[in-house]
Amino acid sequence: MKSPSYFTAFAAVAVAALPHTAATTLPNNFSTRCSGLLQSFHPDQQTTVLVAEFLPKGSSFTNPSGHPSCVGGWVGPSILADICRLRLNVSTSSTSSVIMEAWMPANWNQKGRRFAITGNGGLGGCIAFDDLNFISSLGFATVGHNNGHDGDTGVPFSNRPGVVEDFAYRSLLTATKVGKKAVNHLYSQTLKKSYFLGCSSGGRQGLKAAQDFPEEYDGIIAGAAGNNWNNLMSSFSYYWKFVAGGNNPPILTAEQWVEWRDEAIKQCDKIDGVQDLVIEDPRKCKLRPEARLCAPGKTWISDKCFTSAQVTFLRKLYEPFYGNNGAFLFPGFAPGDETITSVWFATFAPQYTVDWYRYAILNDDSWTVEADFNLDAVDTANSIDPYNISTYKDLSKLKASGHKLLTYHGLGDGLLSYENSDRYYESVVRRMGLPSAQLDSFYRYFPIAGLGHCATGNGAWYIGAANQYTGAPATTIDPEGGVLMSMVKWVEQGIAPEKITGRGFTSDGQLASTKDHCKWPLRNKYLGGNPTKKSSWGCS
Repeated sequence: MKSPSYFTAFAAVAVAALPHTAATTLPNNFSTRCSGLLQSFHPDQQTTVLVAEFLPKGSSFTNPSGHPSCVGGWVGPSILADICRLRLNVSTSSTSSVIMEAWMPANWNQKGRRFAITGNGGLGGCIAFDDLNFISSLGFATVGHNNGHDGDTGVPFSNRPGVVEDFAYRSLLTATKVGKKAVNHLYSQTLKKSYFLGCSSGGRQGLKAAQDFPEEYDGIIAGAAGNNWNNLMSSFSYYWKFVAGGNNPPILTAEQWVEWRDEAIKQCDKIDGVQDLVIEDPRKCKLRPEARLCAPGKTWISDKCFTSAQVTFLRKLYEPFYGNNGAFLFPGFAPGDETITSVWFATFAPQYTVDWYRYAILNDDSWTVEADFNLDAVDTANSIDPYNISTYKDLSKLKASGHKLLTYHGLGDGLLSYENSDRYYESVVRRMGLPSAQLDSFYRYFPIAGLGHCATGNGAWYIGAANQYTGAPATTIDPEGGVLMSMVKWVEQGIAPEKITGRGFTSDGQLASTKDHCKWPLRNKYLGGNPTKKSSWGCS
């Protein structure tokens, strides 16, 4: 899923911070070899080269996607490093194909000969160009792909199982294999280490890779993973239809969502011993909507209070989604970012659910949430589970491969609750019969206080992760201590991360706070002093 703030927050500051473009000496006719890929790169009959061009540092770039849901995914107008840009079309079946891009920097050999591939968001047919730009500037040959279709929509799934298969896993695997061939071909050298990083749907892709083809990546970084996918899709409409009553008229106005968010933070902010607008550990937060119930004769207009029906809705908002026979299906929402949670409570049914059921599960254009969504429909989706899109297996293959997985989730995520990542971690503990001390050798999980859905938040949310490179002045932040370079140290030096460093920013993009986030099952603990300083926090 995507937050509207991804592509707007701090954009002006990030652009202003771009380093000065200077003349550089390119190695070994790099630009000529790059453009020559049009003729020289033919890895197989399924792959067609669409573009091969050298883009110097500081040059402009325009997102080539014509789909309106993808155009907003590029706000950085300037290339951060001298790169070779390769755009490919790779057929995956007679009715499906993947569009992919490889951004390969001129200094690749000097930066460790690393390969990275990025994930997608939502129903994910948009290439993460901002991630490509920043990660390639760190010296990684970086690949992105459109997940087998264009746009953040499920319409292309209709009666095309090959496109659904691409979305579930094949586009990632295909782009990885072809991307590696392109990198080795351009540089005439074999890459040394490969990495994946993605958030939300991209987090689910990372777990899919860790579960099914971990041999492809030395290190996998999966944020706010949308695994338990079918129930996640169903949960949006469950809360909309059965908890909010179809939200028509709206159960809460926009003003009331803001007021309730502020009340939620007020009720739980001080649990950690400091007031900083961050609910440090929402697992300890027991909200009481009844505290804002309107007394007889009082109204929202007169007293900014909530009706009994609204209080009932707010209480159920945080309760889990249960199915037939009381089966647990998905966690309720997390407190602290309710204005983002409100995205799921428009006057129309959540489009992700509609698209998933219509085009991926049932191939029925007439299906609607209003008429057809119920707990039996949820069972149907789970029974079909196309290409194991649920992504809820253990990590036996990852353990056997010797490769690494790092997951993280924002504790202030109002779109997709952190509890989904908590539950996945603990399910791996149980299924593999391994306590955390033994999982640590290949799988570590970091809850991130103050982070919303993948990017932005009230706390030290910037951890150098996917989807964050336009949400902060990334080019001015040392990447050491963030998730990507922590994974590199783990893979290449054997130094496993115990903490992940996060930064918070003011509204104009100035550094406001620094905090080390603890590895689960340890939790951040306030030690006293200035809460914006890293030294004021520890783990317990």
